[in-house]
Amino acid sequence: MDGSDFSDLDLQGASFLGASLRGANFSGSNLLHSQFKAADLTGADFTRASVAASDLIATSFAGATLVEADLTGAALNRADLTQANLKRVNLGNARLTDAVIYGANFNGAFLSSTGLSGVDVGALIQAKGIRHSSHSIIDPRTVMQSYRNPGLKSFMLECGVPPIFAEYMIDCARALGGSVIRSLMQSTFISYGGPDEGFAARLYEALKVNGVVVFFFPESATLGERIDNEVYRRLHEHDRVILICSEASLNRPGVLHEIQETFDRESRDGGATYLLPIMLDDYVLSGWRDVHPTLAARIGRRVVGDFRNAVASEEAFDSSVGRLLNALKNVRPVV
Repeated sequence: MDGSDFSDLDLQGASFLGASLRGANFSGSNLLHSQFKAADLTGADFTRASVAASDLIATSFAGATLVEADLTGAALNRADLTQANLKRVNLGNARLTDAVIYGANFNGAFLSSTGLSGVDVGALIQAKGIRHSSHSIIDPRTVMQSYRNPGLKSFMLECGVPPIFAEYMIDCARALGGSVIRSLMQSTFISYGGPDEGFAARLYEALKVNGVVVFFFPESATLGERIDNEVYRRLHEHDRVILICSEASLNRPGVLHEIQETFDRESRDGGATYLLPIMLDDYVLSGWRDVHPTLAARIGRRVVGDFRNAVASEEAFDSSVGRLLNALKNVRPVV
């Protein structure tokens, strides 16, 4: 249903559970009590749509337009709002637990009893003209993710957090800092081919700055260890393996070995998920299938992080890293 036109329709109670609706047009529609859980709404248009009291859990709104949309009481837990346009959106009583809002435009948004738990609220802090009619909820996880932003305290006060609590929560976050943040994030091993080492180094620095324990071979390998032993040990002691997927990397013998070792570990651990693929080009979704069909099929069944624009654009890189950080959270509430 990508690109479908649902504008100005009465779709109250409709179900689009898990649907692919990239670029769809819902502008002006009545979507009260609708079901969009886990749907892909990348680039969709919800201008002035009523989506109140709807299930938007784990929905992708990346790059979507929600100008003046009514999201009163909507469940946006784990939703991806990266680069979305939410000017003058109504978020009264909405829940954004563990949502990703990097690069989103919230100018003129309305907050009232809005739940902001486990969210880096930088985009809201930077927004102009946000309106508050009652207190909103900011939890310690949000403070831990946002405390480096100098505008956090002012935003907390605007949300109704008492000044002494805002001050102490931020001070505690600063004091606990890295050790607590690291305990909230899964450790990672970066798997890549030599041609992508520059990108891997950039990703390593971005993850490290955000408190993630990262194994990046040039910086983290133990001197004097045999390379094969070092790689095998590190693959198995880290929580996740970030696989950089590109035509330059995926057919490298070392990368293929690391993929297979990770799949074997997942099988031994009862079907756990350790491999986290991110793509720099389309090769993992197309040409690689002809070379390694079995591996390509297994990776193709996973949500692949999109870094295709991240090499050339700093803004795109930051947005993609934000979504990756969300995937690396240790504490993910069941909703």
